[in-house]
Amino acid sequence: MILYLVRHGQSEGNVKRYFHGQTDYPLTELGREQARQVAEKLKDAKFTRCCASDLQRAWNTALACLQYHPDIKPEVCTDLREHFVGDMEDISWEEAERRFPGIPDRFVSDWFHTIPPGGEDPQEMLHRVARCVDAIIARGEDTLLVSHFGTMSLIAVHLGVMTEEEVMEKGFGQGCYTAIEITDEGTRLLALNQ
Repeated sequence: MILYLVRHGQSEGNVKRYFHGQTDYPLTELGREQARQVAEKLKDAKFTRCCASDLQRAWNTALACLQYHPDIKPEVCTDLREHFVGDMEDISWEEAERRFPGIPDRFVSDWFHTIPPGGEDPQEMLHRVARCVDAIIARGEDTLLVSHFGTMSLIAVHLGVMTEEEVMEKGFGQGCYTAIEITDEGTRLLALNQ
């Protein structure tokens, strides 16, 4: 089976440079265009299922991605939500640094091991994301997953196709997809940021 991972398009939170984790910002016009771009790239993909975070930036990206797959309806998967950053939710990087000196930089550079003040432990996030992805894999269907940078990072690490260091170095772009193949012989990265 193949998992097609798509990060949501640019959101208003990205533009504001806010920590917005689970704050529900909409897509910008550029974000809607990025969603259209990835839809075009995936128009011939043979997935039969779509699971998406319920946050509108991901959900609306999923809807755009399905324009060439009208028989598929997206399924809400709240476990695919972004990292909840607690007391840093919906504040600027500058404000976060003022309130929590040193934490924003540490969180950005090593979020796999940094618990934001009042936020979700990355290990708890890994547990919820892994639970969701393992259930999707158990069904054995080629699936489109539309979510967030943090979620996609944990999927790649959980499935063993990227290390934490590779995720931080290469990242997941907006307006493109990543494909992971899962077989009885193992798991491999087919495409990154295509």
